[in-house]
Amino acid sequence: MVHQVKKILGVKKAGHIGTLDPMAEGILPICLGQSTRIIQFLSPLSKSYECTMELGSATDTQDATGKVISRGNASGIKNDQIKESFQRFLGRQKQVPPMYSAKKNNGIPLYKLARNGINIERKPVPVHFFAIEFVSRDKNRVKFHAHCSAGTYIRTLCHDIGQELGCGAHMARLVRSGVGVFDLESSVTLDNLKETVEKKHDGLFSVEKALAFLPEIIIKDEFVPSLANGRALPKSSFKVVPEKFEPGMSLRVLNDNGTILAIVEPLVNQEQFKKMDSTEIAFKFKRVLVN
Repeated sequence: MVHQVKKILGVKKAGHIGTLDPMAEGILPICLGQSTRIIQFLSPLSKSYECTMELGSATDTQDATGKVISRGNASGIKNDQIKESFQRFLGRQKQVPPMYSAKKNNGIPLYKLARNGINIERKPVPVHFFAIEFVSRDKNRVKFHAHCSAGTYIRTLCHDIGQELGCGAHMARLVRSGVGVFDLESSVTLDNLKETVEKKHDGLFSVEKALAFLPEIIIKDEFVPSLANGRALPKSSFKVVPEKFEPGMSLRVLNDNGTILAIVEPLVNQEQFKKMDSTEIAFKFKRVLVN
């Protein structure tokens, strides 16, 4: 997808945010040119999915592309049992990444090891399910919506639910419907993108819109050249700061025109900031976005 987008738009540099399984559909945000510098701030965004889960069989890949490794009878499973299982997977969880995944072991993607019949122990990783909502059921096929943290495997969720219900399950279909501000309605297919270029319409997101979820700081115009040169900004350079902030957060720095200039991290919280001298430094740069 990245290669095709670069070819269509004639750009030399592009990078994607979050991989999609081969059988999955939906949103794949792609940053172009200089905007590849913001990928690190978009990658941790939560994701939303529309999934179809097949009850009654588990596969080695945990989805419909794999080989069936066990079968069970799902005819006695009630919808209420499925909904109750969804509830038990809400919140913070520990999830074991599947062998057929892009996660690496000593630099080698796990799926390459799996294809060679090698199965290694994987440590559970923390994930968070904000919502898992039952949509409908047709025999053994269950449709549901999920909103979860980055790095979560929905096919592993399907597999784990199948284990809990005792009948086995795998993911039959997956559509990623949301990544931060990106949704299906604002997305374009490759064909749409070609038409946009041919008609000279601008259907791309601005960096400002993509990073609108970050709290903002506005600096005085006379300090923009210093920022562009990577010089730390004193307290006196700021016109507007958020009501609340603390070390570890990411904040976007704007000028009066609303152009994003940099991403910074606080060195102090808002109470400590108020007591600082006007010449003291309160924020450190994470990424300068203006040349």
